[in-house]
Amino acid sequence: MGISAANIEKQIACYKLEFDSLKDDEIEWRYQPPAFVVAFAQFLEEFHRVPSPDEFQRHYIQTNRDALRERFDAWRDAPTRNWKKRALMARLKRAYPSFVRDLYFCALLRENGVAAEYDAARDVEGGVDLIVAHGARKLQVHIYLDSPRAKQGRAKKDRRHAFTGEHLDVILRPDECRRVGAFWLPTLAHVQQVKRALGR
Repeated sequence: MGISAANIEKQIACYKLEFDSLKDDEIEWRYQPPAFVVAFAQFLEEFHRVPSPDEFQRHYIQTNRDALRERFDAWRDAPTRNWKKRALMARLKRAYPSFVRDLYFCALLRENGVAAEYDAARDVEGGVDLIVAHGARKLQVHIYLDSPRAKQGRAKKDRRHAFTGEHLDVILRPDECRRVGAFWLPTLAHVQQVKRALGR
């Protein structure tokens, strides 16, 4: 996670975000695949850069090949199996920008004097994007776009995890974000929101 905010911007500026509109209820809301965010963090750790969406997809499939094959082999007929695979890849591509935003916001917070920590395992287990601290104060931060789908996802996290401690929602509205290529990113205004919540 040692990539600067400026470096992240430079890397993602030319990345294209293309989304498949296919959604399958089972894949979207009931099937819990190997965690997307863990594969994203592994790529960062291994290559020290932000993957493109296609690189992320390939890395995810490669690192989770056996678990995915075992699950998808349960759908015996090829058309259903292919449909489910396509739906999962569509879900992965939709999740990808949020991982970039978390990474970027962590870098931006640190560069502006906020002790921020990102832990993929904590994200998976506790539904928390970032941990920020000041003195004895610690906040668990949730970052998401101001969109119906993002709010639905946030509500799903609320149902899935038993939250403890103090939490802060950082809601990203397009008119308050920095646009870099296809990405909507947090700004210094969001850093100030976190600082205020920490009592700074």
